[in-house]
Amino acid sequence: MLLIYVPCKNESEAKKIGRVLVKEKLVCCANVIPKMHSAFIWNGKLNETTEALLLMKTVKPYAKVKKRIEQLHSYSVPAIAAFKIKINPKYEKWAKVVQKVGR
Repeated sequence: MLLIYVPCKNESEAKKIGRVLVKEKLVCCANVIPKMHSAFIWNGKLNETTEALLLMKTVKPYAKVKKRIEQLHSYSVPAIAAFKIKINPKYEKWAKVVQKVGR
């Protein structure tokens, strides 16, 4: 299973992307952490802002999920990181059913 990490410009955008990916069965679950502080270099300057963090779990291939996030995200260069995780077998079985994997 993959855990997908995606900072978003705000809570509304994170919820929208998560909702779309769940409806399209690209992820089985989307969690939004509404406020986090971010510091980064953009166009040669230090920027600090508040973003929302979108965390999603999936059994689908990373490339498919990443492509859809890129279509929905407002940033020209969104951070879309995937981490392979171990999760309890009952949850993974549920995710495969929800995402229609292996049928």
